[in-house]
Amino acid sequence: MTQGIDLASFNPFSPDHLSAPGPGWGMLRQEAPVYQLPIPSPSPVFLATRKRDIEAIARSTDIFSNTPIPTVWRWGEFEPAIAEVFAEAGYKVVQTLQATDPPVSLAYRQIAEQALNRRKIIALQPEIDRIVDRLMAAIPDRETVNFVDAFAVPLPLEAICLILGMPYADAAFLKFYSDEFTHLVDPVHPLPRAIEATRTIVKGYRYFVDILDRYRRDPQDNLVSAIATASIDGRPMSIEEQLSMCHVLVIAGNETTRNALSSAMFVLATRPDLWARLQSERAKIPDFIEEVLRVHAPAITTPRTVLQDTEIGGVALPRGSTIFAMWASGGQDEDSFPDPQMIDLDRKNKRSHISFGMGVHHCVGSFLARAELQSAIGRWLDDFDAVELAVPPEAIRYDPVFAFHALSDLPIRVIRKTSQSRAA
Repeated sequence: MTQGIDLASFNPFSPDHLSAPGPGWGMLRQEAPVYQLPIPSPSPVFLATRKRDIEAIARSTDIFSNTPIPTVWRWGEFEPAIAEVFAEAGYKVVQTLQATDPPVSLAYRQIAEQALNRRKIIALQPEIDRIVDRLMAAIPDRETVNFVDAFAVPLPLEAICLILGMPYADAAFLKFYSDEFTHLVDPVHPLPRAIEATRTIVKGYRYFVDILDRYRRDPQDNLVSAIATASIDGRPMSIEEQLSMCHVLVIAGNETTRNALSSAMFVLATRPDLWARLQSERAKIPDFIEEVLRVHAPAITTPRTVLQDTEIGGVALPRGSTIFAMWASGGQDEDSFPDPQMIDLDRKNKRSHISFGMGVHHCVGSFLARAELQSAIGRWLDDFDAVELAVPPEAIRYDPVFAFHALSDLPIRVIRKTSQSRAA
């Protein structure tokens, strides 16, 4: 048993657990690696916390469907009150990239990969670097700044706007849209709050309709234009499919990278030994990135629907139940990663983490996320002699949500390099 936590009193939705979930996941991996949530639900709901079990779920797409059913996750077949908001607005929500299974999911994925593959991101790297340069120049020397607002939010937002072909002038709404989606789907938020968030999603759909229409009339070299003019199996994509693609890409394109950037800065602000080593060994930056992604996985979980009676880890799962693949817990599994909470730049298997998912549902934007992290961390080391928290470490708390490992506030102070120290 993990010290201080026992199975009988464990509450996976408590703010304390959600802010620092590592000890709770450790307890579950030891005592109940496939854990049934003790909550009211139309069908049983489980959490899978061991890496080997999560990998087995991800590989078995014929048994574990990526298409959700109504349980504690509000995205799929909606509760009547939420469905009514969409119906009144005239929108039918369909699933494309995020919540379909092969071969259907692969057809949508191919469209996204046109703009998010390695070759395209490498070509985009100079523009990412320019965004980083501009944001870095605005961070004040030796003054307290909320790093999340100053850097972690705008960098991925500006990059995904560039790729999608959405004006960065609309970035504030797109951030709000992404945040509100969390309030819709995440089970820690009550139904009235989810309904309020649904109204924002409807506004976002109206926005997407306008921009899709624009690129349908005047195609350009961007991802929204590709979506507006794409075909699936020889037929044009429906407007519902196009809206779904825009929805997924806006959220996935900024939320996870924002969280990873915030966690990376939090680690460096509390680990001067790591800062010093990275300053002298720049080749270790990719290793640092993988360890941050492993220990602080930016997306915690996604659900799978059980299509037939089966078992995982010796636990029977009835057909129609839901099991959440706890990707973030898998990255902290002691059986795969000794001393799992430690950021270890020399860890041999650091890239075997599953923080971007795996298999056919591996995150299509993972190369973009790594490119942004690489550019950002390199510039931090170039420009700053030191970085420190502006508050005690215990004052930093991750947001109390089930789906994402996110920081909203990270007050830091930086000491900029002088021309002499930069030359040295």
